[in-house]
Amino acid sequence: MIRTRINSLRKTLVEKNLEGAIITSRDNNMYLSEFSGTDSVIVITSDKAYFATDFRYIETASSLSSRGYEIILIEEGIKSIVELLNNIFTSKGLRIGFEKTMSYGYFDSIKPALDGYVFVDIYDDLLKIRSVKDEVELERMSKAASIADLAFSHILKTVRIGMSEIEIAAELEYVMKRNGASYPAFDTIAISGKKTSMPHGVPDNKKLQIHDAVTLDFGANYKGYCSDMTRTFFMGQPSDELEKIYRIVYRAQKEAQDYVKEGISGYSGDKVARDIIEKEGYGKYFGHSTGHGVGLLIHEEPRLSIKSKTVLKKNMAVTVEPGIYVPDLGGVRIENTVIVEQGGCTALNHSDKELIIL
Repeated sequence: MIRTRINSLRKTLVEKNLEGAIITSRDNNMYLSEFSGTDSVIVITSDKAYFATDFRYIETASSLSSRGYEIILIEEGIKSIVELLNNIFTSKGLRIGFEKTMSYGYFDSIKPALDGYVFVDIYDDLLKIRSVKDEVELERMSKAASIADLAFSHILKTVRIGMSEIEIAAELEYVMKRNGASYPAFDTIAISGKKTSMPHGVPDNKKLQIHDAVTLDFGANYKGYCSDMTRTFFMGQPSDELEKIYRIVYRAQKEAQDYVKEGISGYSGDKVARDIIEKEGYGKYFGHSTGHGVGLLIHEEPRLSIKSKTVLKKNMAVTVEPGIYVPDLGGVRIENTVIVEQGGCTALNHSDKELIIL
């Protein structure tokens, strides 16, 4: 698996005429090695793979030697990184791949020591490689989604009038960790009442009241991989307009999810949901894209967006999450993460999407 991922990167090196690549971001580091620590550097060339880290992680990293890596112990600090790179890239004028996400300070520190080299960004190339998941990734994402489903089921049984948004968020995160999550995949959104008109509202001490809409957007991180789901439910009968909005969003989400399959564009996937909402007169209240990729990061490629030209491939993971948000009234969002297949897709989340009134 790891060797396959490294070889995928080597194909990029050939395509871009690169001598090698320097990998410093935690997400790409984990993708290429499954090492979850910090302060490590991977260097890939056409025939070698180097994994460098300091004393704190050297014992953990030692297992990577069986996956094709030469393990190198370095001291903490940029100086040792520069020495490592000078030892690997001994000729001047080479083209070296790097990630544009590398901090300016980091890049500024190593560039003078590698004077005469040409640096070429490959971060987007790595995202493209990562957008198609392998079996191990799919298994971990499925587990992460099942953990989130368990947490949502628990909340429906325990939520009550007078409970604060912060309490709900804390309960979701506690249950996810209790069921195997390493940590939340992102900052949990648990908002209620008129605050549900804010797509990324922040939970606070507001307490749930009768007739409130409650929107939960959350996910688990399991062995480095994220899940992402959103559900909206109601604490008692909602207003007629909010119930109408819910049924519109439900239909938009369902039809867009049913449309997702190998070979469609991200643009057309977005359009299915957007057209339904616009025809119902709520277009101006749907201001974000219909979906995004998920994996080691909560937002990856591909996108279901009016700007997307990406053609979906089998085993890509993408969210389907239309929403309507009306200021001074409230909002509704429903979201599943799905795996693209030939002729359709499979949802990783299995929590009910039907209208829920508690």
